[in-house]
Amino acid sequence: MTSTFRLAVLSDLHAAPKSANAAATDVKLFTDQEHIAATEHPIGGLKALIQRLGLSADAVVCPGDMTNKANAQALVYVWKELHEISSQLGASGIVATVGNHDVDSRGHSPDGFPRESLMRLVPPFPATDQSLSDRYWAHGFCFQQVGSARFLVINTCWLHEARDELERGVITDYSLERIEKHLTTSPKSSLNIAVCHHHPHVHSDLKLGVDDVIRNGQRFLNMLADNGQWMVIHGHKHHPKIEYAQGEFRQPIVLASGSFSGRLEGDNALVSKNYFHIIDIQRTSPRLAGQVRSWNWIPGLGWAEYASTPPGFPSRAGFGSSTAVDKLAQEVASIIGSRAAIRWEELTQQQPELAFLMPKQLRALISDLRDTHNIHTVYDDLNYPKQMGPELS
Repeated sequence: MTSTFRLAVLSDLHAAPKSANAAATDVKLFTDQEHIAATEHPIGGLKALIQRLGLSADAVVCPGDMTNKANAQALVYVWKELHEISSQLGASGIVATVGNHDVDSRGHSPDGFPRESLMRLVPPFPATDQSLSDRYWAHGFCFQQVGSARFLVINTCWLHEARDELERGVITDYSLERIEKHLTTSPKSSLNIAVCHHHPHVHSDLKLGVDDVIRNGQRFLNMLADNGQWMVIHGHKHHPKIEYAQGEFRQPIVLASGSFSGRLEGDNALVSKNYFHIIDIQRTSPRLAGQVRSWNWIPGLGWAEYASTPPGFPSRAGFGSSTAVDKLAQEVASIIGSRAAIRWEELTQQQPELAFLMPKQLRALISDLRDTHNIHTVYDDLNYPKQMGPELS
């Protein structure tokens, strides 16, 4: 039996008050301009989108960088807004973690200690259960149950407070040992999701750098693979993509969330936008599969679905297919047979694995169908397959 768990994901908000002289190039989400039009304010626009489309979710996920340069007022604002969005979506809880901009490791507030503003948040951060938040701050992680999903929430900025590893994330040996002990001694879960700010494996696309990957990241991914099927959701890079982690067995699915309202720099500014995601996870044990639906932010228009071509992140993406692309191409060709054309929805009903193809896999399928089976593709307004057939060329 298959069931669905839905996540709403907004990462790297980089919010700050305009009154704090936050430059427009640094901040798009101003926390002291709530009453401007929803088409000019990403949080107001998201609330309008949720209301207009009747969106819902089981959990709201925020992988860090709620604020920009550890602004205390913005932390309070975003934490409040996340709870309001969670309530509007009908979610059972919020799963959030610390980003490097949330910890005052560079001494913007010299009278306080680096995580003081985070620890003063009400309800407690990152979990409204104070005991879970205490574990998070004490051990660098906590486990949080939201509905039927088990979340592993990790503070990859733990050593930023010592100001000795400000340019990268870390999962310490100590945390890894305690996480592994919990996973091996606790009841198994059919739905496992890890949330962290930094990326656990190299994410060097578009000259975004290779040195800020999580220290012990691959050990962490291997440990997850040894303890079930996992999805890892992270922020930090402001460049979204979805892929499998490196490994020889049961590799976790890794989603880089991109940025909800943060600055985009360099080559990435030509490729990426600001994003909000809805993820539907189909629990078809023993694997995880599902789809990601995304919107991007257009000042003056608000949140909208969009057409995208590689290397941009698509408005629709799958993950978790367990069938080889060449085999799927043969099956699609067989389903189409002598028909002139068939709609993509009908194809996915007859072969559900098609809906779970990652973007590169989908492009490979379309190419194989064209080159090997003379089957062509017509796309919809989002540049997603709409129809396939031999007479569409």
